[in-house]
Amino acid sequence: MNRYLPSLMAAFSGMAFLAMSTFSLPEPAHAQFGLFIPRIGGFGMYGGGRGCRHCGGGRHSRDDEDTSSDDSSSRKDRNDRAASLAPPSSKVENTLLHTVAQLNPDELGNTPGDDGTNKAVSPFGKAASKEGERDWTEAVQKIIKKFTDNQDKRVTTAGDVTEHAIEQSLDTAIKTAKLDTFETFLGENWTAERLRAMVLDLVSADLDSLFKGNSRGYAPMQELNELIQHSAQATYRRIFELSELMAANRGSALFVQRLYQTHGGRVNDQLREDATDMITRTANAAVGKFQVALRQNENGYALRYRAERIVFDCLSDNVEKISSSETDIAEKGEIAQRVEGTAKSECIGWIENQFGTDARALKPQTPMPLRVVWSATGPKDDPSMYGQAASELR
Repeated sequence: MNRYLPSLMAAFSGMAFLAMSTFSLPEPAHAQFGLFIPRIGGFGMYGGGRGCRHCGGGRHSRDDEDTSSDDSSSRKDRNDRAASLAPPSSKVENTLLHTVAQLNPDELGNTPGDDGTNKAVSPFGKAASKEGERDWTEAVQKIIKKFTDNQDKRVTTAGDVTEHAIEQSLDTAIKTAKLDTFETFLGENWTAERLRAMVLDLVSADLDSLFKGNSRGYAPMQELNELIQHSAQATYRRIFELSELMAANRGSALFVQRLYQTHGGRVNDQLREDATDMITRTANAAVGKFQVALRQNENGYALRYRAERIVFDCLSDNVEKISSSETDIAEKGEIAQRVEGTAKSECIGWIENQFGTDARALKPQTPMPLRVVWSATGPKDDPSMYGQAASELR
């Protein structure tokens, strides 16, 4: 038997008792004919003996009096059994659920499928500890502990790495790298806590490099500060790229959505499946003009996704002209030709308006919220997309 199976069974038993106990029924009515009446709240089966003593207009029979002691004994036994079936305390239930939540599919004894992979996924494990991604204060403590552990005890020079110094360096690095720009985007979960935790994750990954060599484990705050600054800049590039990738995917889906809004059920499955590939190929061709400048830009990947995003928004804005015929929806081949023609005649102009006409160098770019939609004159946004801190950064 798998060593985790008893814990899992206990956890499920606790949850079952908890679920059942929440649906407590009122005290059962006294039975008049000696029937068993279940009471869910106490998990006991209450018989009709108690009710039968009142049969006959409230007079007690001699048999009732003779068996009163037996009834007391049986009621005591039933109460003892009910008590033994009572649900566990909330403390025990929480402990069991926490234990199960930490188990992964392999520990639960899942066996690989026919294809040699393990497809079983623990629903508890998936929901485990996302809050750890925001606990940047714990990350600071881990960094300090690592400095303490690596410090050669024979080195008498006092270190200058403190919790306050790390926090000050982190705040400066986030402002310098302009990471706080993402904090202003409402509804995108780039909170200050999450951004700080992401920076410190990169710092922790590269922290060992400060202790290598003949430094005897001594590393000044200046070197840690440089590492924090570098990690903040790397985090900015990662988030910028991720944000633009998500926005490009959203723009691609928007074209198909507009296609349905224009023609409804006349959009067949084949056209729906081919539409995304169609506009993606066209966007890649339109971006080709800026390949050199994109490769030379430190945010080249993010800006490539932005260029595709602009093309998708351009095609979505022209979807009716691209897909309509005189009487009905156009054929797929004709739609593909119009997509390419629109990209060349209009969408490249949208990209040039944003990036500039010089194919060797791009105009400076800043992150934009996911909900922003591009137009021929640039991005269209409004104050509802930003938090209160946005005005402080502009």
